[in-house]
Amino acid sequence: MQDRESIARELAEHGLRATRQRIALLGLLRALDHPTAIELHQHLAPEDRGMSRKTVYEVLSSFVRVGLAACVTEGGEPYRYEGADDPHYHARCRECDRLFDLPSTAEPHIRDLTKLPSGFRLEGIAVTLLGTCSSCRRGTRNRSRTRQVTGRAI
Repeated sequence: MQDRESIARELAEHGLRATRQRIALLGLLRALDHPTAIELHQHLAPEDRGMSRKTVYEVLSSFVRVGLAACVTEGGEPYRYEGADDPHYHARCRECDRLFDLPSTAEPHIRDLTKLPSGFRLEGIAVTLLGTCSSCRRGTRNRSRTRQVTGRAI
């Protein structure tokens, strides 16, 4: 996990005050694997457990707004968050709901696959591949949506 001083500098560089809540959540966001806001709230350090869920959502929204985080969703499902890294795509296991990061090498090909509406300005491409991970196919992963919070899956 990044140290508090470097996180505080990064927040300031993005125009955000380096509050205790923002420092705690940005560090935690980068340490966990595509967490939901509720998962982030559950993993707060004891000194930050008084932070409300509303505050967690508001801080995450500010991170997304200034480019410190990205929100990953497929509509209707809980939003998942990640630190803003290099552009990449995702693969999601339909059994355990785990997200895997994939390099975005296909973007130029995707841009050429369709004709955009007149005047439409493309700002980004979000791709999520759906399938079943090798652990679920072998039956070695718990499929009840109890995600293990570990390092970033690649």
